[in-house]
Amino acid sequence: MCYLFKTGFYELFDGAIYGLENIPGKGSFLLACNHASYFDPPFLGAVLLGKRKIFSFAKKSLFSAPLWKWLFTRLNSIPVDRNNVDMSAIRSVLKLLQNGSGVMIFPEGTRSSDGQLHKAHAGVGMFACKSGTRVIPCRIFGAYKILNRFSHFPNFNEKAAIIFGKPLQPAEYDNNKTSPNRYQEAANIIMEKIKSLELPQPNIL
Repeated sequence: MCYLFKTGFYELFDGAIYGLENIPGKGSFLLACNHASYFDPPFLGAVLLGKRKIFSFAKKSLFSAPLWKWLFTRLNSIPVDRNNVDMSAIRSVLKLLQNGSGVMIFPEGTRSSDGQLHKAHAGVGMFACKSGTRVIPCRIFGAYKILNRFSHFPNFNEKAAIIFGKPLQPAEYDNNKTSPNRYQEAANIIMEKIKSLELPQPNIL
């Protein structure tokens, strides 16, 4: 399945990747990315295929249908109840990070309704601060135009690109451990790093 998405990313959407060398070869990390399309998780998982195994969240309700359960399980998805504080999902992620795995998270919490980047929820800050792991800021371009939350079919005339930024160390995002808003402040720093990622300018020479 990941090979199918990988082929689609490169062949159907002329996919481009920048900063893949910033993904650690070993050890735990959080991959924090903007979210605009259902294609975001499979695109990210596919381009990392062969480099690092990556885990991600998926709505618990998606696992109720056998076909979707089969698909999301093979995409290393962690079921989460978005309507309640899901301690089981939280413990699963922290354990994965403790064991040296990579976990993908979307700080905005849900797909963007307009393609713009929005404020991060405190959750990404909580996972980062509690685990003390590296955070790789990531930004996807083009996915909103390819398949947004209002689309019924993908737009194959659009292109996609993914940028992986340099790792953020704990000291960079968790610099005020006594703050009552520690997790939100960390989340804000992480989101600003995501926003700062821009596509390289084409060489016109």
